Amino acid sequence: MKQMLADLKLPLLLVTLISLCAVLVMPITPIDETRYLSVAWEMWNHHSFLVPYLNGEPYSHKPPLLFWLLHAGWALFGVNDFTPRMIPGIFSLLNLLLVYRISLRLWPQERKTAFFAGLILATTSIWDAWSIVIMFDMVLTFWILLGLLGTLRAADSKRGGWLMLAAGITGGLLTKGPAVLVYLLSVPLLRAAWDTRRATPVRAKWYFGILGAVALGFAAALLWVIPAAIQGGETYRQAILWGQTAGRITSSFAHRLPFWFYLPIVPVLFFPWILFRPSFAKLSLKSADTGTRFCLAWLALPLLVFSMISGKQVHYLIPFIPAGALLIGRNIAKAEGTAGKRSVKAFGILFLLLGLIAPILPFINLGEEIGKLPSGSTYIASAGLLTASLLLLIPFRSSGNYATRLAVSMTLVLIFGLFEAKKSFMENYDIKEVAIRIRSEMDAGHAVANMANYHGQYQFLGRLTQPIAELEENPDAINNFAASNSGALFISYKHKEDALPEGAEIWFTHKYRGRNVVLWHLCIAQP
Repeated sequence: MKQMLADLKLPLLLVTLISLCAVLVMPITPIDETRYLSVAWEMWNHHSFLVPYLNGEPYSHKPPLLFWLLHAGWALFGVNDFTPRMIPGIFSLLNLLLVYRISLRLWPQERKTAFFAGLILATTSIWDAWSIVIMFDMVLTFWILLGLLGTLRAADSKRGGWLMLAAGITGGLLTKGPAVLVYLLSVPLLRAAWDTRRATPVRAKWYFGILGAVALGFAAALLWVIPAAIQGGETYRQAILWGQTAGRITSSFAHRLPFWFYLPIVPVLFFPWILFRPSFAKLSLKSADTGTRFCLAWLALPLLVFSMISGKQVHYLIPFIPAGALLIGRNIAKAEGTAGKRSVKAFGILFLLLGLIAPILPFINLGEEIGKLPSGSTYIASAGLLTASLLLLIPFRSSGNYATRLAVSMTLVLIFGLFEAKKSFMENYDIKEVAIRIRSEMDAGHAVANMANYHGQYQFLGRLTQPIAELEENPDAINNFAASNSGALFISYKHKEDALPEGAEIWFTHKYRGRNVVLWHLCIAQP
C-alpha cells in the first residue's frame, strides 16, 4: 500500500484538487444531482432506509447504495451539502488505486505502466467531469474494477478472487442494477480469448466459479431486495423486480438511437490522450499479450451489448475509461525517449493561441443566442491556458516529463475553467434560494404546485418535509388547486417572452437552465 501511494501521489493529488475546486465553485445542479440528493434526504427524513422515496412516492429507478453512502456522511457530520459532493471524488481516488492493482496484476513488476495508467485515468477529461457530479458512475466503476481484479486473482488461482467478483456483482447491483453484469460477466466468460499465459484450455471449473460468484452476488443483493419489496408495496415490488431487469431491457430494444451511436463517442472518452502520439503507437493486436487482450475484452463485448440497447447515454461508457487508461499507460511506458514531444508542443501552441484569443472574446458579438460576453469574463480562463502553455513549451529534460506535463497542464486548464465558469454556474444552476423560499411558504401552511413534471429539485436544497403537487398549466387545474389551498404557491418555468396565467402575481424569479423559474400566487381566478 505504501509503495502504491508513493507511485500514485501525483494522480491522487490532481483528482483531489479537481474535486475540491468543484465543491468550491459549482452549486448542486438540477436535475440529476438535486434529484438524487432529494431521494437521500427523504429516506433520511422519514427513516426509510430500505425503500427510496422522491416527493413522497417510492422511487424505483435506482437501487439504494449511493443513497446509503450519502447517509453515511450525514451520520458522521450531520445533514450537509459538502460530504455528498466529495463522494464521487473519493470513489474516483479509490478507482485509481484499483487500476494500479489491476495493472500490476496484468504486467507484474511494471510499476511505470501502473503509474501512467493512474495518471491517464486521473486526467482524462470525461472521467474528471464525472468525478465531480453526484451520480452513480464512479461508484459503479469501483465495483466493476473490484470484480475485474477478482477475476484476475481467480485466473491466477489466488485466494479471494471469486469472493471479490461476487462482491463486485453485489455492489454493482445495489448501485445501478443488472447493467453491472455486462462488464463483470463479459471478461470472465472471454478468458479463453485473453489469457495467453495458461498452459491448458479453460476448464469447466472456471465457469462453475463464475456461476458461483454470480449466485453469491445475487444472494447478497436479495438481502435488500426482499425486505424492500415487502415494505414498498405492490407497485414498488413490480418496479424493482421487473423494471430493473427484463422490463428495462425489453423496452430498450426499440432502437430509439442508432446502433453506431457510441462509435464516434469512444475516441472522445480518452481526450486528450487520444491526441498524444505515444498512446497507441505501440498497440499491436497480432502480438498482444494477456494484459492487452484483457483490456480489449473489457472494451469490446460490453460496447457491443450497449450498442444493441437503444437507451444510450455517454455516462454508460464511464467504466470503459479505465481499460483505455491501462492500454494507453502501457504504451506510454514503452515509448522511446522523444516520443510525445511533438504532441505536447502542439497542445502548448494550441493553449497559447486560445489563451491569447480569450481576452478578446468579450469585444466580439458571438451571435443572437450568446451576444457579447461581459467585459473581463475570460481573464481567468486565459490565465489558465497561458500557464498550461508555458508548462508545455518550456525546454524538456527527460522523456518522462512529456506525459506528466500534459497531465498537469490539462488539470490546470480544467481548474481555471471551473473558476471562470463559477458566475455562470451560480446564476443558472444555483436554485437554493428558490428552494428556501418554497420552504418558507410550506412553513406558513401554504401548499405548493409545480407547473411541469417535478424532478425533486427543491426537496433537499430546501429541506422540504412535504411533497410538491404536479399540475398542468391550464385554468381549470390552477383554479381548482387555488380554491382547495388558500395562499397556494405556484412554480412555473418561463422564457422571457412567455406570459404567466391571468391573475398571477409574481413573488420571486430566478434563472434556471436557460429559462426563469417563477414563484407566483393567484390573486384573481382565471376565466
